[in-house]
This record gives sequence, C-alpha cells and structure tokens, in this order.
Amino acid sequence: MSKSKLLKALETVKPGLANKEMIEQSTSFCFLNGNVVTYNDEISIACPVEGLDLTGAINASELHSFISKGTSDTIEMEVSKTEILLRCGKAKAGLALHAKIVLPIEEIGEIQKWKPLPDDFCAGLNFVMGACSQDMSKPVLTCVHINKGVLEGTDNYRVSNYTLKTAVRLPAILLPALICAKVVKMFPVEVSQGVGWVHFRTLEKAVISCRIFEDSFPDTTKVLDVVGTAVTFPASLIGILDRAGVFSKRDYSLDETVHILIEKKRIQVKSTSASGWFEEKDRIDFNGDSIEFAITPYLLKDILRQTSKGIIGDTGLMFVGENWKYITMVKG
Repeated sequence: MSKSKLLKALETVKPGLANKEMIEQSTSFCFLNGNVVTYNDEISIACPVEGLDLTGAINASELHSFISKGTSDTIEMEVSKTEILLRCGKAKAGLALHAKIVLPIEEIGEIQKWKPLPDDFCAGLNFVMGACSQDMSKPVLTCVHINKGVLEGTDNYRVSNYTLKTAVRLPAILLPALICAKVVKMFPVEVSQGVGWVHFRTLEKAVISCRIFEDSFPDTTKVLDVVGTAVTFPASLIGILDRAGVFSKRDYSLDETVHILIEKKRIQVKSTSASGWFEEKDRIDFNGDSIEFAITPYLLKDILRQTSKGIIGDTGLMFVGENWKYITMVKG
C-alpha cells in the first residue's frame, strides 16, 4: 500500500495516543474495520485507511518510526497471528501484532446523526480557549463553554467570548481546553453529541471523540463591558511577542504566558523560561496610571491582527472585535 497514505492516517490519530500506557493498548495504533484508532481516555481518534485489511494493535512508536523513515513510497505487509512483517525499500521489520483489541472503545458509544459546524467554529474555539484556566481544582474553568451560537472561556481573571456566524445545533456542552487545541488542528466540519462524549468529523472522515465535562458554566455576561480610557497598542508589539515567545514556550500553548506592563508613554513585555528570561520595551500613547496583566501570547497576537485598540477601565482591559470580546483583569 501507499506509505504516504498510511503515514498521513497515523499522523492524524497520533494525538489520541497516551504518553504512558495506563490503559492497555493506549500507546498502540489499533486497526479495526478499515480504520486506525487511538484512545487515551480523554479522546479517541479514528481515521480510515484505504486498502488496509488488518485487525490488531501495534506499538505506535515503532510502527510510526519505521514508516516515516522508509525510503520507498510503497509498504509491503505480511500478517501472521502474532506478527506483522513490513518491507519499505530495502528495509524490513517485524512488529508484534496483538490480534485482540482491548481498548475500551465501546465507552464512546454509537455516533448519531452528523450536523454541520459553522465555518468559523475552529477560529472561535482557538480564540476562547486561550482564556481558560489550567487549575484542575476548578475543572469547569478549564473548559470552553459551547452554547449554541456562543463560545466562551474564563479563568475568573480573563473572559473570552466569540459569537459564531451560525449556531452549533447541540445542547450546551463543556469541552476541556486542552482537548480543544487538538480539535482545532483537525479542522472538523461536522459534529455529533453522544452520552458523555462529543464527536467531530473532518472532510476526510476522520473522527475525534472527546470526553466532555458535566457542570454549570458561570455567568460571564456581567463582565463583558468595560468603561474607561481608549489605548492604541504599537504595531511593533506583534514582533515583540514573537521574540518573547522564545522564552514563554511550553509543551502546551495554553501554558504559555507573557507579562505586560503599561506605564506613561511606555509598554514592557516580559517572559521567562527554565533557563532564561526576556524583556523588551517600546513607546505607547498612554498617560494613565500604570497597569499590569498576563496573557497567552498567541491570543494577544491574534487580537492585535484584528484591532490595535483597547479600553482600560478601573479593573480591566477590554478588546472588542466584530464578533468577539476579550477582557482581562489588570493590576494597578
């Protein structure tokens, strides 16, 4: 079969692998009913593999490494009860094949009718997840609230709100922000809600099934307006954030933070890593009392690409776009 097609399918489902095998076969690629499947208790991803008739589980790291490093675009396979023999160019490898799939895929349940997602769903999800908390002591704040035509996220210090072009045809759900990042990268076009899970499907018919959280999301409407002084951020700030990002880099983009200080005629950006730190200053047309706030750098760059203007109130800084709002508390 085609190496490139198989490799693309493996890359698609790779985010569903567990880092450690707490659940048996959760670090394996499982082949079933013409699909390759991964499962890690938070998400499961299934992707069709054209022309592959195979049932069983194979060590993900070894299979992916062998195929990705192959020198030919053709993969030959011979399957026995306990092993799969692979040939790619002059190289060959034998990998253990576990014929019985024991992943608890049945937990996901049957997928019901697919419904279309709004064209701007992924853009909205990417925007609001940057305001979610990473503190698992308040799990509801680690989730994006998908409520028909509105997406929102908050950590009690920041609030992001995005109004979709059309509503998502589902009851309100809470999707963990860390899962949102994986959903966005797959660019789904359809959605289906199950019991305790929500499913997204791509144009290529890959499916990512996500465990959802059950709770009530806080009412954020009372903080969605800030009255105060308008401020225009310098065009150079996007470049400064790019440089600060070198030192704010983390394994997950939602863990990345830059600290902003605004004083009279000056803006300062700081970030730190385990081995260094960054600081850069620039001029800004501002004459009020100094304020500080922290923000996810990719989110502030997305905001600044749409508007350079903000409103600074007594306790908050607000940015407003055509269909979105972002508010962060500030320290004086």
